[in-house]
Amino acid sequence: MNSYLKHSLLASVSAAVLTSVSLSSANAFDSVTWSWNATIEETITKTVDVDIDLAPSGMVMLEDLQVLIGDVTASSIVSGVENTQPSSGGLVDYGTQDFQFNYGLGGVSLEDEFKSPSVVSGTVVETDDEDNGVNGTVTVTIDLGEVEVPATDSYDALTELPSIVSQATAVANNTIIESENSLQLHEGQFSFNVSEEGSSPSIGNVGTDNSNLTAAYALGVLALTGGIESAKISATSNVTDILNASVDSSATAVANNMTVTLNPTTPDDALMIGDVVQFAFADVSATSVVSNVSLVNYTGLGNLEAPIVSSVATAVGNNKSITVEVPAIAD
Repeated sequence: MNSYLKHSLLASVSAAVLTSVSLSSANAFDSVTWSWNATIEETITKTVDVDIDLAPSGMVMLEDLQVLIGDVTASSIVSGVENTQPSSGGLVDYGTQDFQFNYGLGGVSLEDEFKSPSVVSGTVVETDDEDNGVNGTVTVTIDLGEVEVPATDSYDALTELPSIVSQATAVANNTIIESENSLQLHEGQFSFNVSEEGSSPSIGNVGTDNSNLTAAYALGVLALTGGIESAKISATSNVTDILNASVDSSATAVANNMTVTLNPTTPDDALMIGDVVQFAFADVSATSVVSNVSLVNYTGLGNLEAPIVSSVATAVGNNKSITVEVPAIAD
């Protein structure tokens, strides 16, 4: 298979399936002999006329052409987020602290009988310095003691759990249409990349007056022969090393997208005529990565409506969404 065929959606083909049903003899007969020779010539001509008589209050007529040549990339990266958690409480030892002072000439020495109970050790270094009036240096180590720290309550996840949202969206061509009046549109969306090498074959006569179909046909031939390259449309959301927070990570990559919503104000406005062509010769990828998420000392996690971690990746080549609503009819 041509490598370009693996990356492109050039056409859709529908096939009809003919199902054969076997006939078996009825239980009332021991044997049945059936001979049927038939020659049939049949010509079917269908003529369908649609006559629309409407008086819309307005009309939206749109001819839209969107062409993307190149690559589209979106990235969202979140890492190293920490939320202060409640204390577990317990005994805290403040350790010891050293103090040092000099005593003057004729001073007294450090004796055990007058040491404070918090003094765990002491030394005296005799260093006579008559010029500065110093007879020696005393160094003592004092125990600062311990303290009992009460534990704090845990956090309620329903009200205290923060949320981290990471989103990456890459879209080549996008059209959104909302209307209250009748709508007619001619839409073409194309996504591809230029090729430094490749042939430029003769396209020939496509046999259509539709400019978008003609362009799609020509681009399809170029895709098969190396005249154009596939575009790279990618979206990446990466979330790592999260402490005490919920995570919502999503990545969406779309080549061509169109959304049409017709909400008519009158029954005569409930009319839409559309001609839509979407061509995507592209590698479309979406990646959402979430890792190393930790929750400590939270209660009520089971009552959360949303998951602790939501990771969604969506990659779409061509997408159309068309909605025509029914207007309210007064009695």
